[in-house]
Amino acid sequence: MREVLARLRVPAAILAAMVIVALSPACAKKRKEAQAQIPPEQIYQEALHKIAKKHYYTARFLLQKVVPRIAPEDRDLLPRVQLAIAEAYFKDGGLLNYGESLNGFRNFLTYFPDHKQADYAQYMVGMSLFKQVLAPDRDQALTLKAIDEFRKVETVYPDSPHVADARRRIDDCYDQLAEHERMIGRFYQKRRRWLAAIDRYRVVLEKYPRFKSTNLLLFDLGRCQLEAGQREEAEATYGRLWNDDPNGKLGRKAKKILEQHEREQEKQWGKKTGS
Repeated sequence: MREVLARLRVPAAILAAMVIVALSPACAKKRKEAQAQIPPEQIYQEALHKIAKKHYYTARFLLQKVVPRIAPEDRDLLPRVQLAIAEAYFKDGGLLNYGESLNGFRNFLTYFPDHKQADYAQYMVGMSLFKQVLAPDRDQALTLKAIDEFRKVETVYPDSPHVADARRRIDDCYDQLAEHERMIGRFYQKRRRWLAAIDRYRVVLEKYPRFKSTNLLLFDLGRCQLEAGQREEAEATYGRLWNDDPNGKLGRKAKKILEQHEREQEKQWGKKTGS
């Protein structure tokens, strides 16, 4: 063949490429045969190394290829591989990968409900949902689903070391829901719909007493109450703000607003009595 190509005066670079193409199927076949000889456990360990190096796609490729080689009755390696695939998707990040990790952790619980890492998989189901939660101004259906899954960690696996983390994540979810409601109240406030804003802010205080932005909410609630003519309620709201954060910036601003409101009220009263 080389003599024929030489007579045709084929350039050396093209000749080399043609040789490589001719040999590549054979090389690929040899690589596959060689990989088939590698024990699944060794491939699994190599995939974990890839995950540690943040080579998540390569790790998933290795793990997914080795799954068919593992006997279905293997209750040791198979669950570890399935769990590692789900973790590789989760650590890779992005909405699509979080969706895949959610499916992976759920499948793990379906096939290995009594596995020693089932509690971890349940926690990661909640995390996979939590990572897909939309911004506070968007629909919060996924936040509610995440709460349900995090609660299962404690109810199904009460002795799990992941219970404390699940509780913290539930608090984060409640903060997300509270912020969603606060933003609705803020929407009403900007449009001077004081009573609607007051109602929404009160709902947040009642439903989410551990809301991280409670002081900001109290500050806005007090302003709405003043605008709505609810001076006593506003004073009580600001009193709570001062008690919670006596030296805070919002507390000082609230005090100035209340004093300014008092001065304006006195001026109006003076005008009425003078006339």
